[in-house]
Amino acid sequence: MRRIETYVGQQVYEWAFSAQAQYTMTSIAKVCAALFGVIGTVNGLACTPTSPATMNVQIGAGEIYQIEPLEATVCGTLPANTANTILKQGIQLGTFTTGTFATPGTSGQSINYLIEAQYQDSDISLDPTTGTSPVVLQFYNSLNPTTPWSGPNNTGSTSNTFRDGVVAYQIKAGVAATTGSQVTPSPDTGWIGLWVVTVPFGASSLTAGNISQYAAAPILPTGMLQSILTSNLTYGVDNGSANTIQASFPIPVTTLTDGMDVWVKIKAANTSATTFTPNPGVISASPVVGAAHAALQGGELVANGRANLVWRQDITSWVLIECTGAAVQVAPATANQHAVQFGQVSGVVGQARNFSMTVATASATATVTADEVIVETALGGLRYCLTGLNLTGNLATQMDTGSAPASGFVAKYVIYNPNAAISGTNPRLLYTNAASAVQPNVYGGGFMPAGYTASALLSVWPTNASSQFVPGVQVDRLFGFAGGLAVNSSATGTLISVSTTVIPKNAKTFSGFLQIGSSAASAISLAIYPMNANVAGQLNTCNVAAGTSQAVPFNRVPVVTPQTFYYTATNGAGTPGFTVSINAYEI
Repeated sequence: MRRIETYVGQQVYEWAFSAQAQYTMTSIAKVCAALFGVIGTVNGLACTPTSPATMNVQIGAGEIYQIEPLEATVCGTLPANTANTILKQGIQLGTFTTGTFATPGTSGQSINYLIEAQYQDSDISLDPTTGTSPVVLQFYNSLNPTTPWSGPNNTGSTSNTFRDGVVAYQIKAGVAATTGSQVTPSPDTGWIGLWVVTVPFGASSLTAGNISQYAAAPILPTGMLQSILTSNLTYGVDNGSANTIQASFPIPVTTLTDGMDVWVKIKAANTSATTFTPNPGVISASPVVGAAHAALQGGELVANGRANLVWRQDITSWVLIECTGAAVQVAPATANQHAVQFGQVSGVVGQARNFSMTVATASATATVTADEVIVETALGGLRYCLTGLNLTGNLATQMDTGSAPASGFVAKYVIYNPNAAISGTNPRLLYTNAASAVQPNVYGGGFMPAGYTASALLSVWPTNASSQFVPGVQVDRLFGFAGGLAVNSSATGTLISVSTTVIPKNAKTFSGFLQIGSSAASAISLAIYPMNANVAGQLNTCNVAAGTSQAVPFNRVPVVTPQTFYYTATNGAGTPGFTVSINAYEI
């Protein structure tokens, strides 16, 4: 900052006063530039209706900051200086009232007026002692120093005494159009758009509802210290749509800088990859990635959530640090205290620890217990671990649709609503008819109760003629019951196909007894196989006395084709009898 030096007894030159004022103005301008930058900025200048309301509006006190020549024209003894520019401050202490806004001439139309402002130098002649204008200054009279001249060269002319930095306004009218389709005009070169006044046909006065801030108006929301404390300069509001963030900020963003850090109030949840622009029409949209630098998948943004985004110049993307109330993307964990990605979480849908269900007598109700069960929204989808299950199901009230089948099978699912508190109804059981098709490991019907998104298949259980659970017991995936005959024949042959409804279509293995006998003493055999080949079979072969039989157990024969297996039977003498009884299966 430059200061003028003076000395005792020195003759004072006139320029010393003007120069020192200019130096002071320059030093203040440099401080303002350090605070606000060199882009036009406004503080205050609020626009409100008149009181009582008229077809005018008023603009309150405030300041405008714009880059201007040091001196656009001669100022007293100071020459013009347009080679150097500074951030000048235009000050408005009082209230400015606009002229009358004209209404459109066509019914159903509206027109948008733009109030734009700029800094201007204003030279005035004002007597500083009386506050009146104009003023005639006294000048030195070298011919008679005791009698000063009145005005320059004793002409009696007035002189400018102040150069004010002021806020100048002009009103720019848009084109009248059907209400809702009218367009706000753009600011003229050198002017800053501040306020939009919308005037509908037939209006007789203007209220606050007719006034809105111009979208690109660089109006400070608060003082700088308050803005630093509240971070309101880096907080924007999203006006986009799902997967497209379009925000505006109090000071419009005109360029992206590596490390730029902003917060945005999100308008709509995202469902897939997402883009963001902090100034639509000025800044191009760029991809949003998560903390793992991968595209968003959906669910990382929620409506009304506050999202923190950081610009990474090297990857030309916005990095979503977090969005309150939403899921967070993280990089794959590589150490034991790292956050893990969902895909790294172990567990398979339907996996259970100490699952148990017992039906002692036929009933429509039954209780399941388990220490833990894994449920998912879809295969490979969101996964949840439910603990301490103790749920009672009822075939009469908890079928997904229709009634429980008679002498068929029902699939038992545990279903879960991740957005509701664990309660007596969450999680819960849901049944579906499993008689005619293999049931998926995650419920695939269209009758999931509202809010329930995750599920797991726990059991496929036989029903009796009264649509009740048959007596049985299940531990983990193994189910045991009284069973039934799958084969009761005297025919011999090789790899005879058997279709049976003793086991459900979801059965993966089955267990039971092979029984063989003959009317005569005979060498006899019976073997069962999971497919049409002598592979992975189980065999009962022996010599039996006339009229006797022998039974041996078989265990966990795989099921390759649902409800299907094969057997081979041989007999040496007499009339044979071959039976295959099934009393257990795994799903």
